[in-house]
Amino acid sequence: MLFNRLPICLIVVYSLFCCSNPAFAQIYSGTVYDAKTKEPLPFVSIGVMNKGKGTVAQADGKFTIDLPDELNNDTMKFSMVGYRPVFFIVSKFKTSFANAQATIYLEEQVNELSAVIIRPKNMKTLTLGNGYDNPSVSAGFESDDLGSEAGTVMKVKDGRTYYLKTAVFNISRCSYDSILFRVNIYDFKSGHPGEIIQSLPLYVKVVKDQKKIMLDLTPYNITVEDDFLLSLEWIMDLPDKRTSFMFCAGFLGNRIFFRKTSQDKWTSVPVGIGNYCIVEYEK
Repeated sequence: MLFNRLPICLIVVYSLFCCSNPAFAQIYSGTVYDAKTKEPLPFVSIGVMNKGKGTVAQADGKFTIDLPDELNNDTMKFSMVGYRPVFFIVSKFKTSFANAQATIYLEEQVNELSAVIIRPKNMKTLTLGNGYDNPSVSAGFESDDLGSEAGTVMKVKDGRTYYLKTAVFNISRCSYDSILFRVNIYDFKSGHPGEIIQSLPLYVKVVKDQKKIMLDLTPYNITVEDDFLLSLEWIMDLPDKRTSFMFCAGFLGNRIFFRKTSQDKWTSVPVGIGNYCIVEYEK
């Protein structure tokens, strides 16, 4: 997580550095498809689990990933909300696609219809998270890798059902004309983010000099009873990811959780980004 106070850069709070020799780079490419429709699947998360080596398929379903031999015994995962994940042992993936483009099919996850959510009439609104909105203190994504992700733990009181209303991210800098992000909501147990709890992918478009992301969550009928993590994920391949887009930030409040790339392990630091969620609960 790159963190600075403008106009003078103060510190780098946390950074992971992966050293690799280009001579040993083993680049594999391919396309991810919907198993039923045979149409390319956009923005599928792809990575070696907990190893900081991953990527995100682009809008046309195509991906490229470097898989050095040191990862041969590790597990590679392809995943997307609404689909069953696909797993490979890295060595078997490399053998299967040594002489050809990888072709990966994900099957749609068919869930039983959930009960209709009826919101109580007598509701109270509550804001969770961090409201930092001063652009002079900012934080960027931890790495340039596709799938780099940063978010905030939203703490709730036990014994209540919370209805998620609006997700908000305060932006200190956006130098791109247009960029698409994915918003993810994870359960949070035993001090770590777990599984994504929404049933559909959530995307937001940001344009140059935009100061705030606001995503209406009410159409998705998302409820929680425990703490959760609200995050923003980098899914488009653009230059200067660590400095061209930055969040408003601060040194107190709910801590940041972030990861380097898709399927990587989560790390946290005791600083915060301007990231909050407006929720409702029954009075």
